[in-house]
Amino acid sequence: MSFRGKNAVVTGGAGGIGLQVSKQLLAAGAGKVAIMDIQDNLEEFVKLRAAHPTQSVMIVKMDVANKKGVEATYEEIAKTFGSIDIVVNVAGIFNDKEVQRTLLVNLGGIINSTLSALPYMSKDNGGKGGIIVNMSSVVGLDPMFIIPVYGATKAGIINFTRCLANDKYHARSGIKFVTVCPGATMTDMFTNFTEKIIFPETSDETYRILDRLNKQSAADVSRCILSVLEKDKNGAVYVIEGKRVFPIELKPQWTGKEQAL
Repeated sequence: MSFRGKNAVVTGGAGGIGLQVSKQLLAAGAGKVAIMDIQDNLEEFVKLRAAHPTQSVMIVKMDVANKKGVEATYEEIAKTFGSIDIVVNVAGIFNDKEVQRTLLVNLGGIINSTLSALPYMSKDNGGKGGIIVNMSSVVGLDPMFIIPVYGATKAGIINFTRCLANDKYHARSGIKFVTVCPGATMTDMFTNFTEKIIFPETSDETYRILDRLNKQSAADVSRCILSVLEKDKNGAVYVIEGKRVFPIELKPQWTGKEQAL
């Protein structure tokens, strides 16, 4: 995939990995980028627009857990941009004590954004096709005792995205679906970490685990996400760790199913 002239949507684009993805897309020549986030980051948005005066940067303050609001936002983006080629869903939170909010934002937000984008991207509906990248985590692949709620949402993202990456659906819609699973990344997730876990008695062990993790920057992860977009492979699941991105194979365990569609 070439990014030049493409129109993209990035959820969670006000900070962390999402902001870095937005910067990378614009630097790679994307024509229009819409940033959807519940947070404001006016200073960074001003810098972004100043750095790319000939490209369009659209900012929409929206909670991805708000299904109707997300649907309306995509309608507005499609009308403004004319078409949508790329969606990168990054928006997410960490607070295992707030179970419902974590489920609604992390898993619900990915589902809301993905499904809201489909009518404007699908060739069946007059779109041009494209690619949707959903961000999960390595803890969606391998369980980590200290963050079971967060890990459950990330596991759900993987299955949701792989379900949509059906070859027959792609043949009709022209949309590809990819999952990325970053390892430990230095973002706001680590702020007051032990105050947000459901087993406070494990705080000491939690700090020891966090200290042992190999951490990467949000910029490292964003570069890998653009590399994944360039690979353009429907249904792929990638781990991003140590500034590297590599595909993983998830083998079928259930043999009694029929192929969907």
